[in-house]
Amino acid sequence: MSERNLRADGSEKLTTRSMAGPFTPRDETVGFLLWDARRAVAREFDRTLALHGLRNGLFSVLRVLWDADSLTQSEIARRSCLTGPTIVGVVAQLENQGLIVRTPCPTDSRKRNIELTEEGQRLRSVVLPLIEDNSDQALAGFTNAERQQLSDMLRRIRANFAVDDDDLVDETGRDNT
Repeated sequence: MSERNLRADGSEKLTTRSMAGPFTPRDETVGFLLWDARRAVAREFDRTLALHGLRNGLFSVLRVLWDADSLTQSEIARRSCLTGPTIVGVVAQLENQGLIVRTPCPTDSRKRNIELTEEGQRLRSVVLPLIEDNSDQALAGFTNAERQQLSDMLRRIRANFAVDDDDLVDETGRDNT
């Protein structure tokens, strides 16, 4: 049975699949393998962050600020891919932990910038090497060329499902197309 499908960008893809199968075993599908690998990496990532009183959402905001230092809350939300309600809670937690402060925005008195405290800056030199170690563990046995190839393939997979250009922005706000 042939069926016509349209991608999000309007281009056409043609798939042929019998309703009776044969289908790929679940543990061999790309979706399952990506999910399972993400779960394994996230488990180690979460353990590493927990050693320093952080969770993934808190780390995402710190990571953005380590690259830019002073941003509005909405800009941090965009760059970290967190929603408005989530970013409000994350910013409050980081402020309570003494890792950020809110300061008046020099260009718009209605806005407040979020800036790192000395402790927030210090955490960068502690946490980022550990995160790099996690990445190295995940990619142990991969050559540099294989690491680059994997990154390129994952970006292509993401692009295949991107609805708009915002879906192609990484956690630092950089366009990866």
